[in-house]
Amino acid sequence: MTDISNRLKNETSPYLLQHASNPVDWYPWGAEALKKAETENKPIFLSIGYSACHWCHVMAHESFENAETAKIMNEKFINIKVDREERPDVDAVYMKALVTLTGQGGWPLSMFLTPDQKPYLGGTYFPLSAKYNRPGFSEFMQQAHDLFTGNKDQLDVRSQNILQKISQQNRAGKARDVPHDQLIQGAVEILSDKFDADHGGFGSGMKFPEPMYYNLLLRHWAQTGEGLDILDKSLTAMAEGGLFDQLGGGFHRYSTDRKWRVPHFEKMLYDNGLLAKLFLDMFQATKQDIYQATARETFSWLLREMTSDEGAFYASQDADSEGKEGTYYTWELKEVMDLLGPKHAKVFARAYGLVPRGHIEGRNVLHINESVEKLAEAENIPIFEADHILRKGRETLLQVREKRPKPDRDEKIITAWNGLMITALAQGASVLGDSSYLDSATRCADFIWSKQWDSEKCKLLRVYKDGQSKINGCLDDYAYFLEALVGLYEAGLDSKWIVRAKELANAMIAEFWDEEEGGFFLSGQSGEPLIVKLKNPADEALPSANAVAALALLKLGRLTTEETYSQKTEQTLQTFRADMERSPAGFTGLLSAMSALNLPPAEVVLAGPRDHSAFDEMLKVLHTDYRPNKVVLWNDNETTLLPLAEGRTAEKGEPTVYLCQKGTCHAPVQTGTALNKLLERPQEIRLNIFDEDKKNAQILEQEQANFMGVMGNIFQQVGIQKPPPDKGD
Repeated sequence: MTDISNRLKNETSPYLLQHASNPVDWYPWGAEALKKAETENKPIFLSIGYSACHWCHVMAHESFENAETAKIMNEKFINIKVDREERPDVDAVYMKALVTLTGQGGWPLSMFLTPDQKPYLGGTYFPLSAKYNRPGFSEFMQQAHDLFTGNKDQLDVRSQNILQKISQQNRAGKARDVPHDQLIQGAVEILSDKFDADHGGFGSGMKFPEPMYYNLLLRHWAQTGEGLDILDKSLTAMAEGGLFDQLGGGFHRYSTDRKWRVPHFEKMLYDNGLLAKLFLDMFQATKQDIYQATARETFSWLLREMTSDEGAFYASQDADSEGKEGTYYTWELKEVMDLLGPKHAKVFARAYGLVPRGHIEGRNVLHINESVEKLAEAENIPIFEADHILRKGRETLLQVREKRPKPDRDEKIITAWNGLMITALAQGASVLGDSSYLDSATRCADFIWSKQWDSEKCKLLRVYKDGQSKINGCLDDYAYFLEALVGLYEAGLDSKWIVRAKELANAMIAEFWDEEEGGFFLSGQSGEPLIVKLKNPADEALPSANAVAALALLKLGRLTTEETYSQKTEQTLQTFRADMERSPAGFTGLLSAMSALNLPPAEVVLAGPRDHSAFDEMLKVLHTDYRPNKVVLWNDNETTLLPLAEGRTAEKGEPTVYLCQKGTCHAPVQTGTALNKLLERPQEIRLNIFDEDKKNAQILEQEQANFMGVMGNIFQQVGIQKPPPDKGD
């Protein structure tokens, strides 16, 4: 048998390296393995996963480390391991095949292919022997082998049928041209019907963050004033639940229960980038502190635990440590009592929902169980004391947790995911007025540009690891990084980002655009050919790359007034319009782009000295409220990249703002107050974030009555009559 320890050891992917010492004769995806399958006429067993995937680890331990199982695999199949984070194009093709075969997907993805890469049988996790209503892996392998060695015509019909169904999804259907506002309203109504009014989120089982849903709902609220209660209930539940790491910051992957209490503990860079930006948008919309605090804590986790020496961001943290899921993040009640002492532990346990039996194998997941106000009242202590106990308790537990064996970290730097986090940090700098976030975003983007962008070939690479840049970028790398470059320009007003954005946008169009049907393919023209090319317009675990490309090109087109970019947005939306009409809630990313396209942008041109206090004041006003369709430019007197800025100069050398909105251009202004008066007012906010009940209202009323009583006594003592109540009391 080939020395399998050498084959995957040449890879840089942590997921592939985890399998380098398996007795399975693994190959990485590539010409060597595919040619061997054809030469020997053997079926391919394709196993796709990622390093933070819990069930991937389970299947590896049960089956791929088992010598008897490996013997069967090596005799009957060519075995290929793929890190889905490195090769999302390969993953997308065979995940579509699995969904076509079984109606559902997931990881680990276990697919059997003919030697020419056509899928014919598959599933996800298989136990070593039959359980969980699943066949054992050896049994399933035998079925795959029998199918391959049986009737070749039937096998060919089976695999061709799967490919045909996948390919049909690429074809632009005939749209009925339903008005865009009706499509968006239809998606909002579907989401409203799925909304869990008791606990937030959608559905009544496991809860996923699904930021693309909320992005559309927030845009819809900005236009209509409807639906903010869904956002508020859901995002507050996420931030206060076990989904969010209450000690260290950052979001876990999803909740295993309806109440957001017990998560699946892996932390993904992409989730945190998407959610940090969503929470910042929600802070702009509502001004509620919980949203900006959650974003800040997420950035704190990112910069503390997920940042490379070069300033780029790692891919993920594992769910498991010490051989179990969640051990690093969870607590036994006795452990907390020993650390904090009985009195403080009682207050802490009440606040964070700790119970003797725990939530998962006797261990507790910290979540906000009671507000500080209610806690102080119940424990009969001042609010400041309760707050102090909780703050010190969190600090103590975090210090202890830092000494535990940590979950593994996947230190791949993925261009697309870094793009999502750059966008969030740029937004954080603007909304929170914290220049350190812009510094971090800039450092990361400069690193990606220097290491992953090939300026001679105009190609973007996907993965950087151990000093190596490799793997051709997929559409999401181009689209997410393009969005980041545009966001960086608007946050820092440095024109180099526009120069780079145009280079990248032109390369993306040349590499991925479908000249026949419209829309963007996931894999580029210069990449290796797969059995089918996909576009994937629907949102999945990540937002549709077609949707992000459409939004980023629209904004770049508005900033530069170059119609080519905006036209590609229109053509992309038209390509997938029939899909949106058929199932609007499946395409919320594209519907967000459609919303942006059909609303006139607010164009804001700043001129004059960037280092003037009035300039900063006007920028602050611009970023105070949620205005998703604004574009912000600076006439720096040095660049002609942005025609919108031409002729709009500083008056008397002082910072000046030119505002056009709803087809009307206003006279220039030079103060934040004047700009604020011109800006169209955002929607009225009608929500109560903390859902205070009547009892709390009565407490407040009683405190006011007590205050007036005390004041009355004081007035009497100094010989002054008690003042009458205000009218309307």
